[in-house]
Amino acid sequence: MRLRLATFIVMLVILCVSNVQAEIYTCKDVNGITVYTDSPDECAFAEEVKVDELPTLIPAKSLASPNSNHNAKKEENKNAYTELVITSPSNNATFRDNQGNLTINFRVAPTLQTHKGHKYAVTLDGAEVYSGTSTITALKNVDRGTHTIAVKVVAADGTTKISATPVKITLLRYSVLNSKKKR
Repeated sequence: MRLRLATFIVMLVILCVSNVQAEIYTCKDVNGITVYTDSPDECAFAEEVKVDELPTLIPAKSLASPNSNHNAKKEENKNAYTELVITSPSNNATFRDNQGNLTINFRVAPTLQTHKGHKYAVTLDGAEVYSGTSTITALKNVDRGTHTIAVKVVAADGTTKISATPVKITLLRYSVLNSKKKR
């Protein structure tokens, strides 16, 4: 059984490795349709079709070069982020929400490299309020007043890859202290 398997594998390798190019012939059948075949016996007036040899590309340099560390740096820079923008709310926006709900939207280009362990970190007045991979963050019960929102992409080792320009917003909420009593 092993001898048969070994023979089969050897024959398969020989067939795959050999560089055989079959001849191709063309002729017209009885209905006048052009027929292509690998056997000249199938047509009475078969003509051999000349096929140009396919070009073979040979690499100019070996793949493992002494500058492989330099190439790794180029690859890292190629995948570097080019843009991180807070799209909502806009800078200096003022809005009212009595429950203190705040939704933050942002975008990054190119897309977040989660396979490298990258994630977003969103801060409100310097305190981290979200860490994850979603570009939408919903905050609840945010105090009234002026706040600064910042977003950055953080690598698995904690280094910052890119930061968005911070956005200032003002949140207005109902306050019992500001209500007028009716008399």
